[in-house]
Amino acid sequence: MNKTGKLNSKIGISLLILTFTACTLDGISGSNSDTITKEDLQAAGQILGESLSSNNSGVLLSLNDALTNFSSTDFAETASKSTPSSPVIQNGHSGRGNETNYQHSYDSETGTHTISFRREVQRSLFEKTVTDTLYYTFRDNGGSFIEFPRQESDRIESITYNGKREGEISTLKKESFFVRTDTFLIDGLSDGSSTLSIDGVHNGEGTITIDETGNGSLERSYELEINFLNIEIEKSPAGDINIQRGVTGTLSWEMKIERGSDSKTMRGTIELSGDGTALLHFKNILDLFQINTNDGDLKDLEHEFEGGVQSMDIDGKGVTLVNGRTVYLTNDTEFDNDAYPDLKSVQQALNNGTLIWTEGEGLVQNGRFNVSEIEFEEGYEADDDDDEDREEEIDFEELITSVNIEAGTFTLGNQVIVEMNDQTVIENSSEYRSLQEVADALDQGHTVEADGSAVQAGEGSNADLIATSVDFDREESGDSEDSNDSDEED
Repeated sequence: MNKTGKLNSKIGISLLILTFTACTLDGISGSNSDTITKEDLQAAGQILGESLSSNNSGVLLSLNDALTNFSSTDFAETASKSTPSSPVIQNGHSGRGNETNYQHSYDSETGTHTISFRREVQRSLFEKTVTDTLYYTFRDNGGSFIEFPRQESDRIESITYNGKREGEISTLKKESFFVRTDTFLIDGLSDGSSTLSIDGVHNGEGTITIDETGNGSLERSYELEINFLNIEIEKSPAGDINIQRGVTGTLSWEMKIERGSDSKTMRGTIELSGDGTALLHFKNILDLFQINTNDGDLKDLEHEFEGGVQSMDIDGKGVTLVNGRTVYLTNDTEFDNDAYPDLKSVQQALNNGTLIWTEGEGLVQNGRFNVSEIEFEEGYEADDDDDEDREEEIDFEELITSVNIEAGTFTLGNQVIVEMNDQTVIENSSEYRSLQEVADALDQGHTVEADGSAVQAGEGSNADLIATSVDFDREESGDSEDSNDSDEED
């Protein structure tokens, strides 16, 4: 793009960013309570995870949408610089590819394409209804508008994108209502560039209610601003774009959260790691968290980890992740996947060019994360929605609230009934080896979590899901109880 075209684009997006910033955060100058509680951190982390993730119609989905070809009649699933056989993201929980009420218009004077549609996802463990209105301006390397972006995708050098989403999300643990706007300037789409550079801002407001099973609920309303500092997306040698796995850089954020008359302002940064995870930092708070940019899941890095595997140190029992973190196995570390029962099998897969994802639990001791439990699996979790074979399978990780031995079922969150049959595999790492053992544990007052995969039950079944594999583990509930007591006092 020539200097005039770039200047006009940057001036335009700067005005949009200033406009949305002023509308959202004007008047926030402090807080009524200076104390940030554990519950505030939990709520803010959940809000940021949701606002970032693709499945929850956050920033990553907006980036996908900003790079998507469309016509006057439909909204395509492939990115502008991807081949039709390399979808950026399939249907999944994002809802991409299932748009309804689609409308498109073009203003030749401003070069603005306007499209609107509705996305609905109805799953046993996840429901979402979102209305989208998206505005695009495409320019070539001379700064001229492009009226037909799908037919003339090779001419596109930059995209100015402004999107607004209004919707609600419901899971077993969460109810969320939101309004979000994203404003991006994306440059470097030509074949001569190996990376895309993105300037932008995200603004959001809404309410979130988190159900802490057995310990009441945590509710906050919020206003949020996220600014892009140095965001880039690396293209593959073929020029393809993978948003979840390719995006790196830093975001700064500021959030006002409210609980009744109490309001607090929190700030921090988010570091996108390029493997579908992001490190979350709170200003003046030492706690570190990690966000899964696909589903928005939040992990406390004092006790958990996940990410793509970068390298292995078999002799030192170290696993280095793409985000730079190294975790260390001990003689007592438990492996949760029979396909990768030791570090040698993981190293062999890496040597063969296989992408390996890992996650697990442990504890930081003397500055070193010692792993108590670890699982390795093929592929990056951020790519799950790209795999059409996974569309029929539903992952779950929820607390069990009841068991019906005669029916061979267990219930998640008092809502979703999961049936076990002769084909259901109870993982070797499972603490409880049968439904009867789970029922006995619940009768003794223990908290049990089910982590596994399932398929949708057929018509006529009394269950919602049929489990294909499951891991039953006892969960410690003391921390949750303490958190609830603290929340009542703040």
